[in-house]
Amino acid sequence: MNKNTYLGLALAACMGVVSAPLFAEVTPAPEHPVNITAPATSPTEHQEAAELHKKHAEHHKGMAEHHKSVAAEYKKAGHKELAKHHEALAKHHEALAKEHEKTAATHEKMAKPK
Repeated sequence: MNKNTYLGLALAACMGVVSAPLFAEVTPAPEHPVNITAPATSPTEHQEAAELHKKHAEHHKGMAEHHKSVAAEYKKAGHKELAKHHEALAKHHEALAKEHEKTAATHEKMAKPK
C-alpha cells in the first residue's frame, strides 16, 4: 500500500468519527414562548394568560421529549449517569407542563363572566 491509501483510510476514519453525532436521533429543543410579565386583571387578560400558559405547557412537553431523546442517546453511548440526569429533566418538564395546563384552565374559568 502506498501513502495515499493510508491517507485515504485515515481520512475516512476521521469522517466517520466526526459525522457520528449527526446520525443521533435527538429531538430538537423547542423555542421558549414569551414570559408572563404581569398578573391578569380583566377577562380579556385572563384569556390571553390562558393562551400563554397553554404555549408554555406545549413548550415543556417538547422539552420533555427532547430530554428523553437525549437520554436515549446517552444510554446507547453507555453514559448511564447522564441518561438518568436527562430522564429526570424530562420528568421535571412533564410536571411543569401539567402545572401550566392547570393554570391555563384556572385563567379560562376567570375569563368567563359570572
